[in-house]
Amino acid sequence: METKYSQGNCDNLCGVYASINAALLSTEGVTKFSRKQVRNWFQLIIADLAKRRKLLEVHKVGSSVELVEGYLNTIREQLANNIELTYYKPFTFKTRTTTALKKLSAISQQSNKAVIIGIEGFYDHWSLVSKITSDRVFLNDSDGLKYLNIKSIPKRYDLTVEDTIVVTAKEV
Repeated sequence: METKYSQGNCDNLCGVYASINAALLSTEGVTKFSRKQVRNWFQLIIADLAKRRKLLEVHKVGSSVELVEGYLNTIREQLANNIELTYYKPFTFKTRTTTALKKLSAISQQSNKAVIIGIEGFYDHWSLVSKITSDRVFLNDSDGLKYLNIKSIPKRYDLTVEDTIVVTAKEV
């Protein structure tokens, strides 16, 4: 699946888009959502941020991992009763990036799974892993970022391994 929903160049809503696109990617082949349904997810997330007085903060500095988990919860509440969306964080702060990349390479190729990664350094960004090769992490990104060179980790940017979120969907 190609990323269908994109962010603006300066809105810092990459966490919102990564969550929406992770839900879409993980439910591919299980169910489909209309543009109206997905737009509703976005509006509910933004309304919740505004209600909790977090919207300006997110626009300024982006989303914490706790907020991204909240976005996934908001989406989960909107799904039909026969669709279950779950997520977990597979790593701790002690997990080495090379170890995480090996595990994520396998996870990202499984059906009905999506991997949200946090990137920091040159980019401070949330994105989805498309696939991992020996030299690149390919992304399904809302801002057009295509890949990360593994050789540039951690010199130019790093992955916030402990904030990685694996999203899974299934029909129940």
